[in-house]
Amino acid sequence: MRVLTVTSNWKAVNAPENCRRSGKEFLKSFSPILLLLYIKGVDISSNPWREFNKSKKHILRNIFNQIGNIFVLVFPVVCQLLWVLILPMKKIEGPLLLVFVIQISSYYFIRRSQNKLGQMLQILNRISHQLQCNTDYWKRKTAIYVFCIVMYSLCVAYLYTYFCSERRIIDQEYLKNYTLSRGFSKLSSNCLPLLRDFSVSFYTLGNSILILGTTACYTFLCVQMRCLFLHIANQIQSVKKEDNAYQLLHAYDELANVLSSIDDIFSYPVCVLVVSSMAGLFRPIYSLIFLLETHFEFSILYLFSGIYYSIVLLSVIFSASEAVQAGKIARELIVSLPGFLPLRYTELKKMVRRNFKREIVLTLWKTYTIDRSLLFSALGTLATYGILIATLGNVQS
Repeated sequence: MRVLTVTSNWKAVNAPENCRRSGKEFLKSFSPILLLLYIKGVDISSNPWREFNKSKKHILRNIFNQIGNIFVLVFPVVCQLLWVLILPMKKIEGPLLLVFVIQISSYYFIRRSQNKLGQMLQILNRISHQLQCNTDYWKRKTAIYVFCIVMYSLCVAYLYTYFCSERRIIDQEYLKNYTLSRGFSKLSSNCLPLLRDFSVSFYTLGNSILILGTTACYTFLCVQMRCLFLHIANQIQSVKKEDNAYQLLHAYDELANVLSSIDDIFSYPVCVLVVSSMAGLFRPIYSLIFLLETHFEFSILYLFSGIYYSIVLLSVIFSASEAVQAGKIARELIVSLPGFLPLRYTELKKMVRRNFKREIVLTLWKTYTIDRSLLFSALGTLATYGILIATLGNVQS
């Protein structure tokens, strides 16, 4: 895993006041994402040297937050294991249990890397200031708020529709009969149905914050990387001074390091997001296309979940692919940078050959490169397995 280092060999930049302000606004634009991750126990803003300065109230709040998050993560998994053993639709409940488990593993992967993620944000903030990148961060912060509100509204709408659906009534009747006939005479007949409602609510409203925070963080990190790479590409095309050339070389080198660190931190969580989204999309697509007798209430449930997972899948794939594409454009111009300054051609050429040869990539768990074709591969996989399962079902019947 690459170690992030903050270099200090750049020359001072006399940026205009609006550019200096935009550098600080970059971190402020991430405040909604930082809040979501903090709610899930991932404190990106914390640094080791500040641990001793934390108040007792802050420490107790963090402990309470961590205990609550462990409960919110583990409770749905334990309940889902119970539903796999009790409910008859094991082909639905079993895959859900697997998805819950891998989502928990991705949470601990991100939490382990929270300090490194905070360092990356600081580095991107400094590069944005030194390159005088004039991004409208107020609009980006608004876009983050809109993204989070829309996604969480879909979760709330899904939960409301579920509580009004016939599917819930069928499950509750089955659980009541199971309680009465399988030796749970000391428990109330409403115990398991209430447990089912609590588990669905905890997962929909609790774990969705983790999915939303991870998706938003990865998406808007890639958006910022794309903006900075394109800014470097535009600056290279108009470079006239050797000081500016060295500054652009250092900026590109640091951005390449940050992109590599993003891949180190998020390659597994993003792989989990993609797999979870494909699993979440498979059931709605299969039911709406191949099960013609699907009830209207189920169609509404499938619509909300389908929109939710489609947004997650599209935002992750498109943001990552666009960041990588912008990085490749900047890399091509970096390689040609010595030609813009003939007097420093030999020196710049040696520097480029020595330091700027690594590939610009983002991956899924270090095995599959993310690009635009991944979306078509995912859709093709869903269609192939949907047709295969529908065909096998017809043959068996």
